[in-house]
Amino acid sequence: MENDRPEVPLDDLHAAAGGHAEAAAAVSAFHAEYASDDPDPKRLQAQAKQLSGFASLAGPFERWWLDPRVQAFIAELNATGL
Repeated sequence: MENDRPEVPLDDLHAAAGGHAEAAAAVSAFHAEYASDDPDPKRLQAQAKQLSGFASLAGPFERWWLDPRVQAFIAELNATGL
């Protein structure tokens, strides 16, 4: 499944977070869960909601998160129970 996992645009998200430490920490936490060997889809959904709550991150994150490839990957996590 690793090959099917779309890459998180970390550079863009960290740039969008700017100097906001809480936003940068949320990006890092999301990426750590997403990149883990066993990502929890419920935790990813909660972290995605948190990231979307930061005005500076909402646009760039949601453009990536709502990409059909990303949503297909998340749906596969939900379906397989990984």
